[in-house]
Amino acid sequence: MANEYTEVLDTILKDTVPDLPGVIRAVAERELRLTMREFFEKSGVWTTIIDNIAIPTNDAPVQLDDGDAFTEVIAIEGVAIGEPGTASWTTLTPLSGKPLPEPISNSPPTAWYVSSNPDEIKVYPATDVAQTKVLRAYVQLIPAFDTTVLPRQITLKYHDAILDGFLARMYGQPNKPYSAPLVAGQKRHNFLRSIGYYSAQRKRGYNNTPNWRFPGGWRVPKPRSR
Repeated sequence: MANEYTEVLDTILKDTVPDLPGVIRAVAERELRLTMREFFEKSGVWTTIIDNIAIPTNDAPVQLDDGDAFTEVIAIEGVAIGEPGTASWTTLTPLSGKPLPEPISNSPPTAWYVSSNPDEIKVYPATDVAQTKVLRAYVQLIPAFDTTVLPRQITLKYHDAILDGFLARMYGQPNKPYSAPLVAGQKRHNFLRSIGYYSAQRKRGYNNTPNWRFPGGWRVPKPRSR
């Protein structure tokens, strides 16, 4: 399995700082971190599965953490329930918010909703009995703000997009030797367009194949009788 973290901030900074005369390196690093977090949050291209999440009792929230110090959970795409160590999982229904009234049950939950934070959920109905089943969550990640290492896809796939976003932030700063508002606008446009492209690509499975379906009116012809 490939090492997930092979890059550092200098991977991108070394390609851009020479074009930013008089830049303060700490400022550049902060803007780069903000750019990467924006890119991954809006595109949703960095995902993982968190397994073996204990089902809480008495309406307690669950904060989802993938156990990686270099990442933060920014969104939850889906939650399933099943027996530990098996391949049998049932998808829980996502709810738009806390249902009213909220009963207490002794059965496993059938739904979930985001509580007060994007990385925190509650199950529905709440249960007052310890469950043998566990939860599995499919989540989106962003780099932790103070991380010192970055995932390999930063340069493998998303280098130019992040470069555009970073330079848009830098060129948009007023009264700097490197200020260039017009260029900043174009870079920002390219950055947002790349976010849309990669987001669509992720939804199609990264293989660039169209969502295929049988043509309208298609059917298997019946065999002719003899």
